[in-house]
Amino acid sequence: MEEPVRQVTTAHVHCIKTRLNMLKVFRDNLKHLKWVLWLVIVVLIVFLFADFGSIQQGANAGAAAAVVGDHKVSYEEFQQAYQRAEDGYRRAYGEQFSTELAKQIGLPQQVLEGLVLEKILLAEAERIGLEVSDSEVQEEILGYPVFQDEQDRFIGQQSYLQFLRRRGLTPPLFEQQIRDSLLADRVRAVLTQNVYIADSEVESLYRERQEKVKIRFLKLSTADFGDQVAIAADELGRYFGEHSEDFRVPERRIVQYLQVDRAAIQSTVEIGDDEIQRYYDENQDDFRSEEQVRARHILLQINDQRTAEQASEQMLDVRARLERGEDFAAVAGEVSEDPGSKDRGGDLGFFGRGQMVPEFEQAAFSSSPNQLVGPVQSAFGSHLIEVLTRQPGGLQPLSQASPRIRNRLLAERAETVTESKAQELVGRIRSEQIEDEEGLSALAEGEAGVTFQISQPFRRDDNVPGLGRASAFAVASFGLEELEVGEPVKTPRGWVIPRLLEIQEPRVPELEEVRPQVESALRSELRVSLALQRLDEAKTEISGGGSLDKVAEDLGVEVEESGLFALQDSIGSLGSAPRLATAALALEPGAVDGPIPLGGDAVLFEVVERVHFDPLEFEEAEEALREELLNQRSSQLLATLVQKRREELEVRFDPQLVENFGLGTGS
Repeated sequence: MEEPVRQVTTAHVHCIKTRLNMLKVFRDNLKHLKWVLWLVIVVLIVFLFADFGSIQQGANAGAAAAVVGDHKVSYEEFQQAYQRAEDGYRRAYGEQFSTELAKQIGLPQQVLEGLVLEKILLAEAERIGLEVSDSEVQEEILGYPVFQDEQDRFIGQQSYLQFLRRRGLTPPLFEQQIRDSLLADRVRAVLTQNVYIADSEVESLYRERQEKVKIRFLKLSTADFGDQVAIAADELGRYFGEHSEDFRVPERRIVQYLQVDRAAIQSTVEIGDDEIQRYYDENQDDFRSEEQVRARHILLQINDQRTAEQASEQMLDVRARLERGEDFAAVAGEVSEDPGSKDRGGDLGFFGRGQMVPEFEQAAFSSSPNQLVGPVQSAFGSHLIEVLTRQPGGLQPLSQASPRIRNRLLAERAETVTESKAQELVGRIRSEQIEDEEGLSALAEGEAGVTFQISQPFRRDDNVPGLGRASAFAVASFGLEELEVGEPVKTPRGWVIPRLLEIQEPRVPELEEVRPQVESALRSELRVSLALQRLDEAKTEISGGGSLDKVAEDLGVEVEESGLFALQDSIGSLGSAPRLATAALALEPGAVDGPIPLGGDAVLFEVVERVHFDPLEFEEAEEALREELLNQRSSQLLATLVQKRREELEVRFDPQLVENFGLGTGS
């Protein structure tokens, strides 16, 4: 590529590199890619440039999804990254994955937090003076497989720019996104350079993993001692006196507030047909799309075991099966050699021109729905194609775009009216010097969408019903003096004007306030004590010549045996038990130790086998372990840096986005 490549673009490709690193993986493994993986790349590019307008419905046009200091995460960035993440899950889990499941696993928040991380790294790169040259940007762009032909050569300037133009990309944006990606990588590299791993740390990690022990053990359930627990009258008071800090009540606050509800306001907003027409006329690029087809296919590869002629002959047999009435999806699942689509019956989803290899594209776009086409020969194999449906390109008619436009304008108008109403109310509070509950309540009367409410006592990080957890409302409330009226605060439901009614200072409660909790804690402690006492007696019996099996028989429990386990491993039915593992690894076979409290049980064990440190094996594994520790330490440094910079840069999220996806992320 000549000098003009620096005018090329990649907003979307950058996000893949920095979010999922998919294209980079394909590029790094380029020489090993077969046609099937190239097809996966093509499908990925289809998704990469897909429209994801539904997320932005209800958000302010031009609003940022998040603000990180001087940097912004645009809605476009969030849409693209979220769509790719969701598509990845759909390809992995098929029909089991749904939008609701995405919310349940926190996918929107994961995506948004990932984009925030990128902006934090860019801010850090600026702070320490890191730069990326134009030549480095050019070299990175040239490395993407989607811009290379079958001989790994650049596809040509005209094809390159045409590819980008079809997706509405601009050269400056592409270059900037690539530059940002490289800067973020450079920050990570700087952190790695400052990491030192001592030899003793490497050896310690090896010992943790390779030194192992096997035990036989018995366990007593502390619940079995419940009927033996009796609490004396003065014992509860004594226990509470010794553990009162465990029951300390943190600072809490009670807040009165006026709430201006966006949904209620929106129900009163009207959008005229003329406004919809004007928006449509002024933003027609938002409603244009390319011609697309949805197709499924069956692939027989060309390889060392099959020539092109053999592949075509075998495909004719496959076609004959379909013409006799066999189900396409079933046959694809049986014979297709495209692992990316065979489990979906060969379905490739929708794709536009320029996404598939030329022979495949020409066949797909020249056929009619439900028509079998093929065998179609390419350098990679023989294809049998069936187009399922077509979507014509061009400008979406106003009749189809109107609902989407109306929803967007309604949301924008409601947001504006809601904020204006909140500012109007706080202005009245200031000018009329309203400082009491009666005055605030009176303001809400007769105002559509405005209510007066009083919260329950809440901590700074509590979930305030209707307002969210660790929300801007909670943060603002903890910054007020008692009886002070604060400035309007944006929340997922709209805007609120808080008045701090009461500060409940941190305190140790009276016993009567927490008597049930104290009694429960004491009973649990006494049950554990009785179980440990009984196993102490059993241990004494063993040291006097008894056996673990005889003790277990007397106690009415079974002796269990673990497999070999290292320090951090799970121990049979006991699960994770670091304290027990540490004790066992300090002993030799034949030793008995315990009792050790573990969850609701008390455990007594005997060591039966021990694997010690092996110097020769350690020497072989040393460098790999050092590299692992280096990566671990670098990640820890990165996390610490990000947390510190996050606080300094005052990361803020668009409340509308928080509400739409239930992100639970404070402003």
